[in-house]
Amino acid sequence: MIETLAGYVNILLSYFYIVAGSNYGIAIIMLSAVVNIITFPLTRKQIQSSKKLQDIQPELKKLQEKYKHDKEKYNKVTMEYMKENKVNPLGGCLPLIVQFPIIIAVFHLLRDPSLIAQRVEMLGYEFSSSFLFGLDLVEPDPIYLLPIMAAAATFFHQRMVLTDPKQKMMLYIFPVMIMVISVSFPSGLVLYWLTNSIFSIGNHFLMKSSDGKLKEIKDNVKNGHQENNGKADVEDSKVRENADEEKAINSKRKIKKDIATPKKIKAADGPKIKRKSTKGKKKGAGKDR
Repeated sequence: MIETLAGYVNILLSYFYIVAGSNYGIAIIMLSAVVNIITFPLTRKQIQSSKKLQDIQPELKKLQEKYKHDKEKYNKVTMEYMKENKVNPLGGCLPLIVQFPIIIAVFHLLRDPSLIAQRVEMLGYEFSSSFLFGLDLVEPDPIYLLPIMAAAATFFHQRMVLTDPKQKMMLYIFPVMIMVISVSFPSGLVLYWLTNSIFSIGNHFLMKSSDGKLKEIKDNVKNGHQENNGKADVEDSKVRENADEEKAINSKRKIKKDIATPKKIKAADGPKIKRKSTKGKKKGAGKDR
């Protein structure tokens, strides 16, 4: 599987070599860029998982202090807490496992530059491994410049990615290990590792910036929603006040009407009573007669 994958990478690298004007170093940089673009979704997931794990570290420390005498209880509570917060402790490792075959295939190819040379010559081009300042990329770097730069880039990348304090030693051990083994590797392979680390650092800053802007947009939307709700509440309050005022005015009018109405009734009933008494008198007068 690794050899098959390395064959596909070789085809891609030879194409970049031709496009770059027979420059092996630029072809390696282009290959590193394409591999980073392809694996970007996995890298993003890895960084997000690492960030989530970093955010819950204070709570994990509190749980560790609380259950320091009961390791089994601590493990159980920790797993429950991670499940509630949707944090997968292996989330940062799974993307690396998926990318590992690609890394091994590139390592297998660049460790043996004769493979790319044969492929380029088969396409009718002459292979040249010279790069900047006369550096031969099929040979180890004689002045150790690339190994030192690769170790420094690895250190800064690890400093961004590592979140577990227990892995703090890896922050120093891994870059030193990269520098030591890079001394004996072909410079082309070290160049690939250097550019890959630089692209990884760039990806980290890019995702951090995009996540910050996304959070800002969400906050603005949330604040705008709250502001609209506040305006709606004020408008509703004004409507209620106007309704209350109108209701009070109508109530006053009704009271005045009710006060005025009985007087009219009494005025209308007065003559009727008098007429009845007059008729009574007339009837009585008739009887007397």
